[in-house]
Amino acid sequence: MNEKVEIQIGARRLLVEIEGLTPIEINGLAQQVSERLDELHRQNSKIADSSKIALLAALSFAADLDKERSAHDMTRRLLENKAEQLSSALRESLETGAAPPAP
Repeated sequence: MNEKVEIQIGARRLLVEIEGLTPIEINGLAQQVSERLDELHRQNSKIADSSKIALLAALSFAADLDKERSAHDMTRRLLENKAEQLSSALRESLETGAAPPAP
């Protein structure tokens, strides 16, 4: 069972419990959210509704996550292709008795 942690995001205090995260990790994430909210509030000072700023922050984090997933997928595909190339070169060199080409 996870420990409940009291965090503060902006002016709000919350008691949260997040599966698989330590209290230190939860507090770190709360700090990131708070910083993003502050940043977005400064950039959008005409928006007085804090729920709109919170939605902008959520959208901003979702965009960051999407970029990271895309980069991860591309890296994974590149590594899979390189592994397949090396495997093919190794198979070929074993069949012919030649040394494999340098990567």
